[in-house]
Amino acid sequence: MEKMVWFLVVIICHVYICSANSPTVDQYHTKRQLKRTLMEKYSNQQIPRKHEYDSVYVTVYPYIDLFLDFNENVGTYVVYALFRIKWEDNYITWNETENDGITVLRFPVAEVWFPKIMIRNTIEKRTIYKSDDDLDQMTTYVEYYSDGSASVLAGGVIEVVCHASMYYFPFDSHVCKIELYFDDSAVITDYNSYGDQTLLALTYFTPHAEWDLTNVTSVPDPDGWPQMIVQLKLERKPLFVCVSLILPIFLVSFLNVFVFVLPIESGERISLSVTLFLTFVVIITMVAENLPESSEVSIFIILLITKVIASILTTVMAIVTLSLYYRNNDTKTFSLFKMCTCATKCRQQENGHENQATKTSKHSTLSAKTNWQNVVQKIDRVCIFVLVVEILSEIIAALIIFRNRWGLNNS
Repeated sequence: MEKMVWFLVVIICHVYICSANSPTVDQYHTKRQLKRTLMEKYSNQQIPRKHEYDSVYVTVYPYIDLFLDFNENVGTYVVYALFRIKWEDNYITWNETENDGITVLRFPVAEVWFPKIMIRNTIEKRTIYKSDDDLDQMTTYVEYYSDGSASVLAGGVIEVVCHASMYYFPFDSHVCKIELYFDDSAVITDYNSYGDQTLLALTYFTPHAEWDLTNVTSVPDPDGWPQMIVQLKLERKPLFVCVSLILPIFLVSFLNVFVFVLPIESGERISLSVTLFLTFVVIITMVAENLPESSEVSIFIILLITKVIASILTTVMAIVTLSLYYRNNDTKTFSLFKMCTCATKCRQQENGHENQATKTSKHSTLSAKTNWQNVVQKIDRVCIFVLVVEILSEIIAALIIFRNRWGLNNS
């Protein structure tokens, strides 16, 4: 008796499960039959319009998942981008009520019509439909709804040309483009594709270590061609460059001041100034290798050239002061130093030292040396003042330029 009860329970459960799954099985067969019916007179070589001269309006929504690289020297950048492409097909439509409530059908891309979209400014494969392999291509489907709305997801790793402007380096920003054009006169971009799409495009974006992707905008072609331009605004993250490059440059340039603080008797003035000059030469060589070769000169390069010129003048003045320090009255001097010497002698005469002409020749030589030392001290003070003013002026000018740049970027 107990075995009969368990047998009846199993039979009831089996009947219940089969009855629960029967709508799914029936809908599966209904989908297969509906697909065969829709594809009997369908041709993927004709545009999906009942009238020959009607246009197909295509809507494109970009999604930027990863920003991989930006090569300023070559003028290219690499992104992983996907595009949701939507249009309407007049031939793949059905009545949901008559087909068990089926709302969505999926067709392989090779069996149906879809808009041919090309990337105009890419370096490698121009088509937007980038498949990783044959399996990926076979498993790519176009989704159709009962009203004829169709959509497909396309894209992949895209390497695009983007000419960089390094004028404001390292506070530079660039507007790079992905130019999509339709290789069919019947295809027209829908107006819903245009405008600011930053919020939608960066939904799944992974932040980059060096660049910020701040804006994604789709605009029509200015010349009226059947294409859409996706503009990506990139802004460099300047913190690393400021800490590792700009700050050391200003610190090293400040050492030029101490060339004239260092006593001449130490014999290290010229070696210190030459070392600082070679440091700036190495820095400007490193920076020039990382910037693109163009006619537009970066403000940062101008700053480095100014530092090199200041270092050269510092070296020259270190040599001049060293030469003047060890001069005596028998050495011919320049007119400027003669004026300084005459002024010193007149001041001594006013203090009542007219009897100095009777001193010995050795005492005269020591007095002349003392006079040259005073001249060198004055020259050192002037050089220190000029270098400090030069450094402060460069810092203020850089802050003004970059503040204006940030203001333009934020606006």
